[in-house]
Amino acid sequence: MNNVNINKVDSIKLLKNFIKDLSFENPQKIDEINVKHINNSDLNISMNAFYKPYNNNNFFSLLLRYNFDCSSKENNKNLFNLELDYYGFFEILKQKNYDQEELTKNGIKILFPFVKEIVEDITRKGGSMPISLNEVDYRLIKN
Repeated sequence: MNNVNINKVDSIKLLKNFIKDLSFENPQKIDEINVKHINNSDLNISMNAFYKPYNNNNFFSLLLRYNFDCSSKENNKNLFNLELDYYGFFEILKQKNYDQEELTKNGIKILFPFVKEIVEDITRKGGSMPISLNEVDYRLIKN
């Protein structure tokens, strides 16, 4: 049986993960239907990853901070806003010269399915169409 908390090269192991902060705002009135505007909307997504090493160098944490702003193209009205901070605490399994960028990318790969599920669930239950995230483009990540 495979351990889903370890990446393919077994360099890190996820020990703990959780929602650190979550905010969802849907400003629609009771007689408005935002779902009809979602196909004609602008969705701005930003993601930042914050890496933090720990004293003995065998552990590190990542905080993934996502921000989603969705507005109607028709009238520029705000449809929803979602802010999510997702935390992961990792153990480094292979103690060698490790690269912070590589650890960050591997950590994001492990945390991403959790974030994707939360975003889809919250947007669907929040009165919008579910937002399905694409995989992270690692060329755009800068530490």
